[in-house]
Amino acid sequence: MRLLFAIIAILSFTCLAQAETRYIVDQAKLPMRSGEGTGFKIIKMLPSGMAVEVLEQSQTGYSRVRARDGKEGWILSRYLMKTPAARDRLQAFEKELSQLSHLKQKNAAADKENRRLQAENENLKKEIQHIRKTAANAVEVAEQNLALKEEAAAAKQALFDLEQQTVDIRSGAQQRWFLMGGGAIVAGVILGLLLPYMGARRKRRWGGY
Repeated sequence: MRLLFAIIAILSFTCLAQAETRYIVDQAKLPMRSGEGTGFKIIKMLPSGMAVEVLEQSQTGYSRVRARDGKEGWILSRYLMKTPAARDRLQAFEKELSQLSHLKQKNAAADKENRRLQAENENLKKEIQHIRKTAANAVEVAEQNLALKEEAAAAKQALFDLEQQTVDIRSGAQQRWFLMGGGAIVAGVILGLLLPYMGARRKRRWGGY
């Protein structure tokens, strides 16, 4: 009976902990042994900062752990930490800081690109307004040109009509002058024929007295 209580007491000192993750302290390397003590064989050397899974903790100051490669062994519990090593935390912090800086740079670049796109958008709006205004002016100019062409065509037709009237007037005047000249010639001929006859008649009349 006493033996049974002794076994229970010994077992009570051995704490079977639920598996959890611990980290090797920030030292060079620590041995993981096959048993609870320095006399046991070293199974593996664990580097500082390495994450291990704690399977069991005993009152002897050792913990049974499992490494990432699946090997199990014992290591002094005081060399296990609940948080990563300071060096690893520093590296993680530096990585996070670098990522944050990179994000800030990307945000700054995005803001710059956004401002550039806004400026380009404003320029495009101004250019579109200018094109619309130019197009409206072009339509107006085209309409004015068409009106001018129509006016020029009407003026050309009027000039042609005026020239035709001038030609007609000149032709009529020439015809009148021709008729007048012809009439004068005929009158001269008649007068030339009549004058000798009239002279002879006068002589006969004067001779009769």
